[in-house]
Amino acid sequence: MAILRAREEGATFGAIAEAAGTSSQAVQEIVRRHGPVRRSEPKAGVSDPA
Repeated sequence: MAILRAREEGATFGAIAEAAGTSSQAVQEIVRRHGPVRRSEPKAGVSDPA
């Protein structure tokens, strides 16, 4: 989850990899497999289409 959150907040694959002690390719694969972090609350400025 920390990797996904860091990526969502704009951290580069390289920076995340260095902090996690792994390769940027591994970080990319984690992000690809698990996708963006889904939050329960709507983002600010996004109107509800309902």
